[in-house]
Amino acid sequence: MARRKPLPAALEVTVEDLDADLCGMGEVQQGETTRQVRLRNALPGEQVVARMLKRRRGIWYGNAAVPEASAPQRREAACEVFPRCGGCALQHMSGEVQLSHKERQLAAFLEAEAVVPAAWRPAITGPQFGYRRKARLGVRMVGEQVFVGFRESFASRVVDMQSCPALDPRLSALIVPLRDMLVLLSVSRVVPQIEVAAGDLRVAVVIRHLQPLTADDEQILLAFAGRTGADVYTQSGGYETVQPLPGKEAHLLSYGLPEFGLDLEFSAVEFTQVNMHINRALVRHASSGLKGCRRVADLFCGLGNFSSVLARRGARVWGIEASEAAIARADANARRNGIQNRVTFAVGDLYGEEAAELPVPDDLDGLLLDPPRSGAGPHLASWLKPSIRKIAYVSCNPATFATDARVLQDAGFSLAEVGVFDMFPQTTHVETLGVFVRS
Repeated sequence: MARRKPLPAALEVTVEDLDADLCGMGEVQQGETTRQVRLRNALPGEQVVARMLKRRRGIWYGNAAVPEASAPQRREAACEVFPRCGGCALQHMSGEVQLSHKERQLAAFLEAEAVVPAAWRPAITGPQFGYRRKARLGVRMVGEQVFVGFRESFASRVVDMQSCPALDPRLSALIVPLRDMLVLLSVSRVVPQIEVAAGDLRVAVVIRHLQPLTADDEQILLAFAGRTGADVYTQSGGYETVQPLPGKEAHLLSYGLPEFGLDLEFSAVEFTQVNMHINRALVRHASSGLKGCRRVADLFCGLGNFSSVLARRGARVWGIEASEAAIARADANARRNGIQNRVTFAVGDLYGEEAAELPVPDDLDGLLLDPPRSGAGPHLASWLKPSIRKIAYVSCNPATFATDARVLQDAGFSLAEVGVFDMFPQTTHVETLGVFVRS
């Protein structure tokens, strides 16, 4: 088998356009072969020098240096390790330019499905930095030095970083102390990752280790917890092995939705929205989209983020989620907030065959959908009971949102309004809320 030629160290590229991931698109000539390239930190019209890092299906990927002649929409990145760090992709674009591209991307997916919104909601924005309350950080040991941070763009290496402007400042401040602590552990070479999470009042650190901790390791971790004030947990296998340090109690994190008088608890490894400013706006607008609905099913309900708000606003809610742990947490949150008589939660695989028939009343008048990236799944049409008048659909993937919007349209629902919520500034993530009404 012929050996692959190594990628060139640097190439000069004229950036022609942006792709769906907002990478700069261009072409380079290699002998008689024309290569497509995709570049981070590159904008249309710029002439850049780029370092190639990866090839996939004949396309070369890499990072561009800031050019001498910049495009008008370029701004200075806020982070010294951008674009090498894969945690952010768009720091070279202003927030307004980022949102404009995301809205156009969503519009293109809807147009491809022949779905025409009656109205576009202005994009909802929040803090551009310091917003991220959860992250999974990689760990790498080189010689006697430990790196803690996000993975590099188009690579698996861990970035040598001292802080992260995208993280909640309380989490960013843990990066250097984590590095200093990890190098002391006997298992430092077999710690592949660390999860960090922040609630309104507490922060937590979950350290994944592939070999058992020694008694000395546990004392080092206890000292780290004492210095930083973080709740420290260890994880020797799957999430079922997460446990507090010896002699310590497990503490739940929590976040408030003060507009609705709610406070929801979660563990450090349970799913929550990472951007609390945008989450508060999202639950407000999604519940307002179902205004007047009295009997609502919340599908893919998680720990009750939307169910709790709908119940607080007077609806009777049925929540369904595949995770038993999430449903247990949703039940506990309902009791904690005194709304247990208005919500009923059940475990159910909404992609499974049995999900064509939901354990909900036949006279629902509202539906809230918040599925994973794969969309609502094969049973969406069967969930559309004749009594349903409105649907609020929260999506993290504009492609599957658009295909599901076509299913809803074919079933007699029109897209009354749609808009982008800036859940992950500086990244290509597109969070969408669409409100559908029965035509």
